[in-house]
Parts: sequence; structure tokens; C-alpha cells
Amino acid sequence: MVKKILILLLSLNLGASLSKSPQNYLSPENISLDNEAMIYSVSASFDSMTLKSIKIEKPSKLSMSKYHTLSKKDKYALRAVNKEGREVLLVGLGDPFYFHVDHIGYEDSEIFGGYIDQEFEIAIPLTIQISHLVLLLQDEFGLKEIKKIEVN
Repeated sequence: MVKKILILLLSLNLGASLSKSPQNYLSPENISLDNEAMIYSVSASFDSMTLKSIKIEKPSKLSMSKYHTLSKKDKYALRAVNKEGREVLLVGLGDPFYFHVDHIGYEDSEIFGGYIDQEFEIAIPLTIQISHLVLLLQDEFGLKEIKKIEVN
């Protein structure tokens, strides 16, 4: 009987915390390719990020294919934060900054690659105003902030 009450209380608590999630939270899968959005172009590396431009246009399929919902496999992530400091978008980037090359005859080499810069276009619907983009590193302990840039 005590176990049933405990399970009921935990499920009620979980349901309450889920209902408190912000209504304007986005996932990469529900950003429309048919509607205009604010497109934030950023250049990033494994330890920095800079804002290149901001424009209003429809997101391209190619730019939208570079990011997805964050998973355990992603080494890097990108967070969009609104003016109140709330996260409105969190996307997984994978490990886009390490360029690995396989060369015939050198398959056993421990180092055959290097770090590169990448450019991303992040689409945010016009109805949502963001103030910062944050580049994050994910390890076994969670997400760590690498670089936070203001976009206003």
C-alpha cells in the first residue's frame, strides 16, 4: 500500500513538473521550413563561437539537417536563451569540430585528424525573441558552457 502511494505521488510530481515547461520551448523537429524565421549564422570551434549575421528568411533543409534533439551521443550542443534567461532551444551537434581522416596503410595511427571550424545556421521562429546563444560541451557529468554570445 505504501509503495502504491509513493508511486502515485512521484507520478503526480512528475506530471506537475512537465506541465510547468515553457510553452515557447522549441525542438528542432518542429521548426517549419515553410515559415520565415530569424536565422542566426554562427562560426564555432571546439573552444569558441562568434556571431556572423542575423537575417529573416525561410530556413534551408541543409542548415536544419545539421542539428537535432540532444542525445547522449552528442559531444557538443547549442542552447538558445530568451531575454528572461530561459532556455527555448537545445540542439545536439554531434562532434562537428574534429575532422578524422582514414588513410590506407595508416589505419593503426592514433592521431590522424584535427580540429576545424564549423558554420551553423540556427532558425528561431519570429514569435520567439532570444538574447544569447550558448555553445556547450557534453561529458559524463552533464553540459558545460564553452562560450556564450549575445545576439541582440
